[in-house]
Amino acid sequence: MMRTHALRTGGNRLTTMTRYLVWLTVMALFVTACGGTSASTTTTAAASNAATTTTAAAGATETTAAGAVETTAPSSEPDCAGGAEAEITFWHTYNTDGPENKQLNDVVLPAFAKICPNITVDAVVMPYDGLHDQLIAAVAGGGLPDVMRMDIIWTPEFASLGALVEVDSLPGFAELADRVLPGPLATNQYQGKYYGVPLDTNTQVLVYNTDLVPEPPATLDDLRQVAEGLSDRPDTWGLALGGAGPWNVFPWFWTAGGTVTNDDLTKASGYLDSDASIQALQWLVDMQNDGLLGPSTLGGDPDSWGGFKNGNYAMLSDGPWFFPIIGADMGPNVVGAPLPKGPGGSISVVGGENIVMFQTTSNVDASWAFTQFMLSDEAQVAMAEVGQIPVTQTGLASDAVTSVDYYAPYIVQLQTARPRTVAPSWPQIEQILTDAFTAALRGTKTVKEALTQAAAQIDPLLSK
Repeated sequence: MMRTHALRTGGNRLTTMTRYLVWLTVMALFVTACGGTSASTTTTAAASNAATTTTAAAGATETTAAGAVETTAPSSEPDCAGGAEAEITFWHTYNTDGPENKQLNDVVLPAFAKICPNITVDAVVMPYDGLHDQLIAAVAGGGLPDVMRMDIIWTPEFASLGALVEVDSLPGFAELADRVLPGPLATNQYQGKYYGVPLDTNTQVLVYNTDLVPEPPATLDDLRQVAEGLSDRPDTWGLALGGAGPWNVFPWFWTAGGTVTNDDLTKASGYLDSDASIQALQWLVDMQNDGLLGPSTLGGDPDSWGGFKNGNYAMLSDGPWFFPIIGADMGPNVVGAPLPKGPGGSISVVGGENIVMFQTTSNVDASWAFTQFMLSDEAQVAMAEVGQIPVTQTGLASDAVTSVDYYAPYIVQLQTARPRTVAPSWPQIEQILTDAFTAALRGTKTVKEALTQAAAQIDPLLSK
């Protein structure tokens, strides 16, 4: 059984040697990049349904809360829009049930207000569900913010609609581009131009309850064996997913040997419906049919987080935000490890958010100053303290990352994690894949039927 990267999260700090190994991994990650596109998809699992507004106004005082960052000038200091008074609106999806939104309001925004007291930021929490369609409507009818923390899978689409500000020629862009991971940066590119910069990155790893799974499974076969060993317990399942969409299914589909398109992202037929892909999805369907996959995968109760917390689910795959929220309640029994290896390797999905500006803003300079600050060490490290993996080299190498146990397997997993299909048509592709995965898991279609039909639907979308 693999144990190397299974690190407990009960508050213990890493050993000096382990921290050194994590640092080496960070450096390798920066060099090789994490090719990527969340969940974000996923950082918004606990987002409030009611939008709230907070303001970082001129003269804000420095926070003294635990984990506060120093409000010294960032390593890439903005010019604060030349000192002109400005007010900008910032839409984001930081969760409100966990510490992310509080850290933004109590630490990050006051730090920016101290550096740029002339710029007021109205930060508005937006529920992730329905946000994409709301943005599409706002592009046509108005009502867009100045700046937004946008799911990386949406950036090419909104760039193709002409809704985003091109940032290549803005002052300081070249410096920012040099400081961030190339993979997340690439998710901001459309037709050779950049329309934002990465803000945070993430992936999913295997999370397991040591009361039920003492050691993490090293392979998919091992995972199935562990799940089978728990099948005699009432209301207990070996593995749970948060849904049947690509964000949740891709890590297992890819690890089991599946692919979606060719490398050029021009064709799904022959790839999504290949023998290897059919076998990959069949592995997950067999887990479902044999009662080893939790009901949360198809929207049943308990949900993945609640079921894991209550001991119904022994293992799940999830992002780093899981640990400050659920892991903090469960203590040292919650452990993360890289996904077990399968025919495709140990392959997870890249998530994260970009920070973009909309063409409708009348405050490009102020919006860009805020964007630059959010890529500063101050902001990156502050958000790393609450589960947001930095996209800068210095942020990844900071104590906020290397000294926190639960980050280690994520940093390792990012080395092999893949992006979802980077294309303006991704929202349509995502729905097609969700329908195909759901049909196969429910048994309304065979795996071959579901994937063959999906590939035929996706092919024309890739040419757009």
